[in-house]
Amino acid sequence: MKTTYRSAIDLWLAAVLVGAPLAMVGFGAYSLTRSVLAGVLMMAFGALTGALIAAFTVPCVYTLTDESLKIQCGVLEDDVPLARIRKVEKSSSALSAPALSLRRVRISLDDGYRLISPRDRDGFIADLIARLHR
Repeated sequence: MKTTYRSAIDLWLAAVLVGAPLAMVGFGAYSLTRSVLAGVLMMAFGALTGALIAAFTVPCVYTLTDESLKIQCGVLEDDVPLARIRKVEKSSSALSAPALSLRRVRISLDDGYRLISPRDRDGFIADLIARLHR
């Protein structure tokens, strides 16, 4: 059985990820009245920044199967076999991770860990632990 959990999204992070490229495009549009080249360049960089942010954040989902945990954040994917998981616990670490919220789950592995932020954190932990004990 396969279950997919969407990432929680912190409002402040969404504002930064969406607001920064939009601000660049907006300032670029305003700059068109002063310098067409500067305005066009700023708008292009804003659009490029927005596209890159989207490419590395959408979708941000975690899929549990009976054999593995698939972590996908945009174009980045990681497939973690359940057999490698040693510990699962709540976390609020601010370290870089495929997670759009600081309400996270730390998954300790044989050789490291993964941080993720499923919207239903308690449900995800219960589901993962149940799959680990099958």
